Amino acid sequence: MQRIAQARIAADRDGTGEHVVTACQAACPTQAISFGDINDPGAEVTRRKASPLTYAALPEQGTHPRVTYEGRILNRNPAIPS
Repeated sequence: MQRIAQARIAADRDGTGEHVVTACQAACPTQAISFGDINDPGAEVTRRKASPLTYAALPEQGTHPRVTYEGRILNRNPAIPS
């Protein structure tokens, strides 16, 4: 929370749209976690949500989840080319 508040204060003071990186994003070496404004077409989170590998848990039950996941495709069969 302190990191986000500090970035917001700096952005208000400087008049810039500084990108805020949360602690869990900074700690994840694989960049598996992303946050952002899904209404911004240039945001990374918008690009990731548009991926055909993105899915949500139980959307058919009308849950409207905020969290989505990205599937990972692994080719474990050496007979099938990558």
